[in-house]
Amino acid sequence: MSLISAGFAYVLSAEQMLGPFLKAYRDFHSVRIDMETTIYGDLYDEKRGREQLLIKEGGLFRSERQFPQGDTVLVQDGRRAVTLGVETLRPGARRIETVFPTIFFQKSVIDLLNALAFLGVDTQTVGIDRIDRKMVFTIGRNLAEGPGSQLWIEKERRIPLRFVGVGISGGETVVLRAEYLDYRQTNEDFWFPARIEYYSNDTLSAVSILRNISVNENLSETLFEIPDGGMAGSPVTDFLNIKE
Repeated sequence: MSLISAGFAYVLSAEQMLGPFLKAYRDFHSVRIDMETTIYGDLYDEKRGREQLLIKEGGLFRSERQFPQGDTVLVQDGRRAVTLGVETLRPGARRIETVFPTIFFQKSVIDLLNALAFLGVDTQTVGIDRIDRKMVFTIGRNLAEGPGSQLWIEKERRIPLRFVGVGISGGETVVLRAEYLDYRQTNEDFWFPARIEYYSNDTLSAVSILRNISVNENLSETLFEIPDGGMAGSPVTDFLNIKE
């Protein structure tokens, strides 16, 4: 356990940090989200389109983006993820989009810790940092210590505010970052960021703005199936960690 400066005796464990987050979402098992997403660079030189996100307990995730150039799908069946459609040039960069769906709706703290470990987070390393002058908790190693992922958690509501990980995109190592901003509470007491910003090597790559949200729908698991063992799509590589 890390010692910290005056005013705090110790840093909470990862289990203590994540417990309230897990408890807050225990009555929810799925969510359907409509967003407006803008992509910067590569195929879409600042193009805007509709995106629908489907998230179901167990790390199931599906993103469908509709652009004039064509549709693109990102689907995750719990651990594996692939991209389908027109946006397959650098699928590895899209791993950052699977972070939020992977940690949502986990059934226990152990499951949540395992999900973070899959995302490259060393859950034994905890600390305190600041975002916009506000104190936040952190889980995971700083990148200065080597490849790995780190999660920033708001102290009061224990919700994710930022995630940074190291991935492979286009055959090159890239630092991927997500900023979860402007959380909105629905009338079902469900909190979700109204704006998500994605960065690649500190360059803004995409922005998603919340338009509508619906929770606890009966989403068929066939929506999250990877076709033909993933051969029909481009695999999304996992985050790197210090062991690799």
